[in-house]
Amino acid sequence: MNGKEAEQTLSVIRTLMERSTRYTNLSGNAGIAAGMLTLLGCVLREWYGLPLLSTWLGVLIAACGSTIYFTSEMARANGEPFWTRQTRTVVTALMPAFAAGLILTVTLARIGQEAMLPGVWMVLWGVGALAMGFFTPRVMSVLGGVFLAAGSYTLLFAPPASDALQMGLTFGAIHLAYGALLTVARHSAWGTTPIFRNLC
Repeated sequence: MNGKEAEQTLSVIRTLMERSTRYTNLSGNAGIAAGMLTLLGCVLREWYGLPLLSTWLGVLIAACGSTIYFTSEMARANGEPFWTRQTRTVVTALMPAFAAGLILTVTLARIGQEAMLPGVWMVLWGVGALAMGFFTPRVMSVLGGVFLAAGSYTLLFAPPASDALQMGLTFGAIHLAYGALLTVARHSAWGTTPIFRNLC
């Protein structure tokens, strides 16, 4: 075996090892559903004046449900079980940010600072996505970085704005773009290009 063959063999082994440890069942449909549900929450907040916390809690529950559904469907289509070691690793990585989000939501609501919640949620979702990015394709780290930047700007520099506008521009629009990116990468010829292959 010459040097070039050895290098190719090591590349194949490395790829197989990464596939065995990385979570790859990221669903574009789940991202699109989360974005659409967020936009629905924006409509309910602006047009019907539903309470802030109950509206976004409902959106969170619906988004989590849609993510579980589309992810399980993707795993089934790939001939894999839904609740694997990789799935548990990703969920465990997300849990600290999720728990911090619940604690800060209750705390800020109790002291009458609900206006800060969208920015806090963006930052914590960004932190959670970055943590999951250690075990998922690179697109999750990109998503986390975008949300961390958006949340930091919202909390530090953005002028006061309605939570519907803030949530629509971030959890709505960014998730739609993320879901569309995954869908295009996996269901079109573009997905074979280096930029999409390395990202997704």
